[in-house]
Amino acid sequence: MQADLGISTPLRVVVVDADDRVRESLARLLGIGDRLEVVGSAGELELAIDLVRATGPDVVVVDPRLPEVDGGLAFIRRVRTIAPGVRVLVMSGSDTPQLAELTIAADGICRKTFRAGDLLTAILGAALFALL
Repeated sequence: MQADLGISTPLRVVVVDADDRVRESLARLLGIGDRLEVVGSAGELELAIDLVRATGPDVVVVDPRLPEVDGGLAFIRRVRTIAPGVRVLVMSGSDTPQLAELTIAADGICRKTFRAGDLLTAILGAALFALL
């Protein structure tokens, strides 16, 4: 599928989630196969921002409920400021009042109740958005 998107190397992904188990599971899941390369993961805002700066990912997958972030919008704005070309995929476990704003601000959205293929499709879709 990557060849269809014009992508010849794996997409570089950073995973951001406050829950250690979820973050580690996602990093392992996304590391399977040759389409994605997880270049880092973080459970807090500043570490995530440092990872984006240091690794230059193509896509950041983020749960917007980081403890120090109000609804995820502040995180998306910071990513856009430091790395305008990075795509942001919001992974939401529930409907929140900010979900509509996040949908507009992010390059894609995926429910946390996803199947593995759904998340891969959402990440590839966010990357494709950058190519359009």
